[in-house]
Amino acid sequence: MTSRISKTFPLAVSLALWAPMALGHGDTAPQAVDTTGLPELPAEMASENPWREADGAVLFKAVEIGAKGFNSNCARCHGLEAISGGLAPDLRFLEASDFGDEWYLDRILHGYEQNGAVKMPPFEGILNQQAIWAIRTYIETRPDADELAAQGTEIAALHDKVKALPPDAGADEAQALAAELESAGSGFEALSGAPRAVTVLDQAAHMLRSGASHAPAAAELIHGVLRK
Repeated sequence: MTSRISKTFPLAVSLALWAPMALGHGDTAPQAVDTTGLPELPAEMASENPWREADGAVLFKAVEIGAKGFNSNCARCHGLEAISGGLAPDLRFLEASDFGDEWYLDRILHGYEQNGAVKMPPFEGILNQQAIWAIRTYIETRPDADELAAQGTEIAALHDKVKALPPDAGADEAQALAAELESAGSGFEALSGAPRAVTVLDQAAHMLRSGASHAPAAAELIHGVLRK
């Protein structure tokens, strides 16, 4: 995994330095991100992702908020779900390491210019530390989209089970289905080499852990993958 990342991402960076700014998705002006629900972090900027080893609620909240922050600020150039169209670095391959964090922090805080033209605006003073690391957490937990697509039949079957779960189902039934979703999600690795990938199956399982009343939202989340 590491050798693939170390070879692929620098190449993408090299190409991006010479390419014009990609036009794609999201807004053009940097936007603040609501980080309600995430733990407070010290005033001093961390040098590495503080939520890389997080479990449970913190990890999923970071991914949820990071996804929103990425879509509103980064997807325009780096692609929806961080899948680059080729003109900007494919951030899914940015190593989940000290090197990757250093590169990421430099770009997100200071932006990037080429020949006097702003290719990426600076986000320092716009994004707080929680938002910065939430976006990083979202990026580095991305699984291989092609591998997900290859499991479409299995994912569709799980979607049907979640959709059929009555909102008033007992806790045991909801927990059992959540465990099944988690088992299916555990088969995917993060392209960054992060400790774990967070797929829609993992996110749906986390929702069901809170009760069967969340089944409709969990089913819709999974259905989003099947529509692609």
